[in-house]
Amino acid sequence: MKKIFFLITLVLTFQTPSSADDIRSFQIQGMSIGDSALDYFSESQLENNEQGWYNYSYREYSTSLVPGKGIYDWLLVSYKSDDDNFILEGLVGGLEKKNYDNKECNNKLDTVALDISELFKNTAQDKKKSYELTTDASRTYPFTGKSIVTSLSFNFLDEGKIILACYNMDKEAKQNESFLTSVLKQNDSFRIDIRSRAFVNYLEKKE
Repeated sequence: MKKIFFLITLVLTFQTPSSADDIRSFQIQGMSIGDSALDYFSESQLENNEQGWYNYSYREYSTSLVPGKGIYDWLLVSYKSDDDNFILEGLVGGLEKKNYDNKECNNKLDTVALDISELFKNTAQDKKKSYELTTDASRTYPFTGKSIVTSLSFNFLDEGKIILACYNMDKEAKQNESFLTSVLKQNDSFRIDIRSRAFVNYLEKKE
């Protein structure tokens, strides 16, 4: 019963009355792409918690790690570095567990993916894939060592994107291999990641 309640809660955190196939129709804890992060967090909270991985090669965007709201343990909010209004271009909600059973996480991913496909019928769904993240990649995203990621993406008509992912962290990674080791404590996690078209294009350019 607890598991069913959790999944219902997870779906309700991003469901909106609008059925438009626009990335801005998708919410994480009431927040949408195009909102000002200042409506939810103070300017000092955002600036004092900015991370470095997205800025390794480019200086166009900044990302802040902030405490989660509701069911989420943490949130990553991304915005243009020169934007005084801190308009959200990317948003990630993370749910952590010290040892997240891979089958359990993948079942959750599949359930949430089904809900998204029913809510946004005109989105193009990519196939689920799994891949290894090497230590070098910690410069561009919060993981450590040889972590394994299983992900599934939805591409919206406005070219925004939703990525669902299970992160199985390498528990033997050295403490200095990630920007967020001290915060995320190398826990496994399930993540919902939403990105505007501009942010998708930026990350593709960076790769």
